[in-house]
Amino acid sequence: MRTVHVVEVEPPVRLTLIDALEYAGFSVIEAATADEALEIISDQSINLLFTDIQMPGEHSGVDLAHVVADRFPDAG
Repeated sequence: MRTVHVVEVEPPVRLTLIDALEYAGFSVIEAATADEALEIISDQSINLLFTDIQMPGEHSGVDLAHVVADRFPDAG
């Protein structure tokens, strides 16, 4: 099963995305911020990243995308 990491600040948007992706057959990992996501991905394998760009905290969605691209080169 392919794993999607959803990183979105707004809970209603995040939950809607999660529901749709799970319905489509994906395994979903969720986080509210890039900082939280960076802690989570150390123990996970990711096939696809769906992230907000501007988020509270030290890291942005762009920072997160760079880390995911380095760690998981086959991820989309």
